[in-house]
Amino acid sequence: MNNIIYFDNFATTSLNEEIFNEMKEFLVYNYSNPSSIYEFAQKSRVAIEKSRENIANYINAEKNELFFTSGGTEADNWAIFGTTMFKGKKSGHIILTAFEHSAIIESAKFLEKIGFDVSFVFPNKDGFIDASDVLDVIRDDTILVSIMYVNNEVGTIQDIKKICCLVKEKNPNIIFHTDAVQALSEIVIDVKDLNIDLLSISGHKVHAPKGIGALYIKSGTEIENFIFGGSQERSRRAGTENVAGIVAFSKAIDILKESREKNVYKRFELREYFLRKLKENSISFDINGALENRYSGNINISFKGVDKEMFIMSMDFKGICISGGSACSSGAVENSHVLTAMGIDEELKSSAVRISFGENNTFKEIDEFIIALKEIIN
Repeated sequence: MNNIIYFDNFATTSLNEEIFNEMKEFLVYNYSNPSSIYEFAQKSRVAIEKSRENIANYINAEKNELFFTSGGTEADNWAIFGTTMFKGKKSGHIILTAFEHSAIIESAKFLEKIGFDVSFVFPNKDGFIDASDVLDVIRDDTILVSIMYVNNEVGTIQDIKKICCLVKEKNPNIIFHTDAVQALSEIVIDVKDLNIDLLSISGHKVHAPKGIGALYIKSGTEIENFIFGGSQERSRRAGTENVAGIVAFSKAIDILKESREKNVYKRFELREYFLRKLKENSISFDINGALENRYSGNINISFKGVDKEMFIMSMDFKGICISGGSACSSGAVENSHVLTAMGIDEELKSSAVRISFGENNTFKEIDEFIIALKEIIN
């Protein structure tokens, strides 16, 4: 696997070895169930609460406002269902963007089936949401607004603070949620400054393992439990805690505190080098979405006339990993709902791929990609 060139860091990131070593303590040695009362188990309990405080501090939340989940999808589902049907509501209105993550879109579609109304706000061709478009669809029965912080396909960064502020001015009772899974490694998140009610994050986008995430729930927010059973997570989310995953997530945050700015700069430099090499080699391309206000390592790019599925498979044969869109879609090579929502034309959609650089990638890997690209196009 050492020969693999991995340019799909938006799908997941590699597990940092330092983080893995932190996990091992609670996988092999301190393997106790943190809900048990003996001293051995309390080591796990203490580790969970220290991790909770550390992650909460990083997003400027209170410790008791952070609840661990199995990942971003569960956190998103909890935000959608916990504020609507699980609250006993049988109808009402929610507002989403048309290019949300599938965890939000599919949850909303289910709510539509049982009597809720859903308004989808469309981004412009650059991949941004106009706050006025959100305000225009607010109704008296609007319960929830959910807008992704950083889009998981085109990487565009929404002005969550501005949109939330305007929504709250119009109706302070509306609950505001943002999926910040892709934002965590890029942006300094301050939930108090944003004034949001709910926020989803996930560990595997920041070099922690898969299977751990969290939902920030602002104190006083009316939201029902999503998973029922034991009294874990202060009786809000049942199930024996993933202690190793939680500790790993916290360690990832420690590393992020020290490296985020450096990583953003490195990813940006990789992206600029990639675009420069395309131009130097006279390779025709179109960037989907604006390059400004975009995740530093993200490129959603179309090579006209090149079949997307063939292109991804050809790169795979050369040991290069790229994506056709969200890795959470079963048909990742199908045309993207994100690009459709942005109004990207069919020719560009059918040849669009997502390339996402991580701070561990190198300029040499980009050189190898360019060589492979030229061979495939020819």
